[in-house]
Amino acid sequence: MFSLSGIRSVLRKFCFLLALTAACMAGVAVWKYLQVLPADSYTDEGIYEFTPYEVLPVTVKNTSGNRQSRRTQPVKTVYMLYYRASGGSGYRWSREVVTKSMGQNLIAEGKTAERRVLSIIRQNTYITIEPELTAESYTAGLRRRFILQFSACIVYLLFYGGFLARKRVTFEEIVS
Repeated sequence: MFSLSGIRSVLRKFCFLLALTAACMAGVAVWKYLQVLPADSYTDEGIYEFTPYEVLPVTVKNTSGNRQSRRTQPVKTVYMLYYRASGGSGYRWSREVVTKSMGQNLIAEGKTAERRVLSIIRQNTYITIEPELTAESYTAGLRRRFILQFSACIVYLLFYGGFLARKRVTFEEIVS
């Protein structure tokens, strides 16, 4: 049914494709790491209490499922729950909810959320983060995440490269 040489060939090709993916992901991690603004680019505006006021359907690109379902349904509808800061500051924040009724229930309950507002000086905009975070801890967390992604990719590439060197496998043998 399955020959050992056939399984090895498929496994070699799979590992090669995984190595290509790891190399691309390592590049993306470096690019994203370099895009992280330094902590002093943010101004801490303080912690605000946000109240939900509206839930709306939003169309987004469908990135889940198999290729055929993404082709036949390139977009999907998600529900976003919108919040505004109490006190008339004008700050807004939104998050995705599973269903419209879940969002409406949160609005009816009036359940508030605390968020820290950080102004981005150069871009004349703001972001909201968890209240226990600071600009320093937020940027450090982003950098740590991208370093871990990069490291995982490099570790795989080193193991893969070591395997190829030990076996003295040529490129032609991998793709054949």
